[in-house]
Amino acid sequence: MQQRGETRGLKLLEHAMKAFERILEGLIRKQVSIDDMQFGFMPGRGTTDGIFIARQVQEKFIAKNKTLYFAFIDLEKAFDRVPRTVVKWALRKVGVDEWLINTIMCMYDNCKSAVSVNGAIGEPFNVKVGVHQGSVLSPLLFIIVMEALSREFRTSLPWELLYADDLVLMSDSIEGLEKKFSDWKKGMENKGLRVNVGKTKVMISSSSAATVNKTGKYPCGVCHKGVGSNSIFCKSCKSWTHARCSRVKGNLSKVSNFICPACLGQAGSDPPVADKIVLDGNELEVVNKFCYLGDMLDAKGGAESSSIARVQCGWKKFNDLLPFLGSRAVSLPMKGEIYSRCVRPSMLHGSETWPMRQEEKNRLLRAESSMLRWMCGSKIQDRAPISSLRTNLGNIPAITDQARGGRLRWFGHVERREDNDWLKRACNLDIEGRTPRGRPRQTWAQTVKDDLKVLKIDRNLAQDRNSWRAAISQRSLTR
Repeated sequence: MQQRGETRGLKLLEHAMKAFERILEGLIRKQVSIDDMQFGFMPGRGTTDGIFIARQVQEKFIAKNKTLYFAFIDLEKAFDRVPRTVVKWALRKVGVDEWLINTIMCMYDNCKSAVSVNGAIGEPFNVKVGVHQGSVLSPLLFIIVMEALSREFRTSLPWELLYADDLVLMSDSIEGLEKKFSDWKKGMENKGLRVNVGKTKVMISSSSAATVNKTGKYPCGVCHKGVGSNSIFCKSCKSWTHARCSRVKGNLSKVSNFICPACLGQAGSDPPVADKIVLDGNELEVVNKFCYLGDMLDAKGGAESSSIARVQCGWKKFNDLLPFLGSRAVSLPMKGEIYSRCVRPSMLHGSETWPMRQEEKNRLLRAESSMLRWMCGSKIQDRAPISSLRTNLGNIPAITDQARGGRLRWFGHVERREDNDWLKRACNLDIEGRTPRGRPRQTWAQTVKDDLKVLKIDRNLAQDRNSWRAAISQRSLTR
C-alpha cells in the first residue's frame, strides 16, 4: 500500500510567489545546459521537433530496406516519484549556484498536505517525494533530474528522444535496443524513478511490417480499404470485397456464394510478428503503431495511421461542439471561425512531418466535406459544391491547403537551422545499404518538393523567415 508521504502534493501559489518562481527559473536556465535530446519545457523546442526526428530516422531506414527498433519507455508517476534528495543532487551536478539550490530546497522543507473529504480536513502529513504540482519550477526541476542522471550512459540524438518523461529509444538491432533499455532502466531506478514495464512498448519498423488499418464504413475483406458499389459480398467472413481484390473475371452479379481470397488463404500473408519481446529480463509488448506526442507512428512508416487517427480526433472535437456548430441560431461565418480554430487544428496536429500521399489528402478532404455540409445543413442530394459551402462559412481554405502551408513553414524553420542542428541533420541522415528496386516510397522531402512546385516558390527564399511566410500565404490565396 502506498504511504501518504509518498503522494505528490498540490501546491496553491499566490501571485507574488509565482512571480518569484519565474525569477528563479530564469536564473537557473542561465546556469544549466540541457542536452538537445530534451524537447520538453525548453524554449524553441516542442512536440513537432521530436516527432519530426523520429519520423526522419524511420524514413531513412525504410528507404534502405533496413529494420529499426523502437522502445517507448513509460515512467511510473514520474513527477510524483522524484526524491527530494535527487532534485538537490541533480541541481548540484548541472552546476547551479549553491544559494539558488538552498532557496529552492527551502520551498520543499517541511511541506505538508492534508486530505479533504466532504469539507472535513484530515491530519496534515509530510510529503517526502515528487515535485510540487502547480509550481512554475516543477517542469524545469524534473528535466534537470533527467539531464543529470542520464549523462553517464545516454547516446543522445537521434537515437534517444526525451519530451519531459516521454522517452524513445531507437536502434538498428535488438541487441543495441536491449543495451539502451537496460542502461536507462538501471540509471533511473538508481535515483528513485521506476519504469512501468506494463505500459512500455516495442515497435519493429520495416518496409514489410504488418499494419492493418480498416477504413471506410465497409472495409474490404482483402485490402481493408473502404468499398464502393463495385464490390461483392463474401459469404464466409461477411464482408464486402473490391472487384479488383476478388479475383473474379466478368460481371460480379453473376457470381453466387462468393468466398473472398482472404478466406481461401490466397490473399498472401504478412510476415509473423511476435506479440512479446524480452529486453533485459522484462517482457514487453510489441505493437505495430504507437501514439507518440499525439502523432501516430506506424511500423511500416508513412502517414496512413496518423491521418486516420487525426480524422477520428477531428470528429470527436466536432461532436463535442455539435450543439453550437449544428445550431441554426448561429451564423455560418461564426461556425466557420469556431471550426477553423477548434476542430481543424486537431485534424492537422503533426501533419507538418507527414510524407503525405494523395490517399491521406483525400481522407482529410472527405472528413472536412462531411463537416462543412453538416454545419451548413446541406445534404449530398442537394449537390451543393463544397467551394460554395466554404464561401458561406467565411472563405475557409481547403484543409489540404492549410496542411501544405504548415508543412512549408516547418520546412523553412528546418532550413534556417544551423548545419549541426539535429533537425537539419536528420533530413540528411545517411544510412548504409542499398535502395531496393521499384518505385520509391513517398518521403517528406518529396512531399515538400511537390508543394514548392505547386505554389511555384523558390526554396532559397526560406532563409528569410518573413519573406518565406509571406510568399506561402500569398501563393496559397492566389491558387
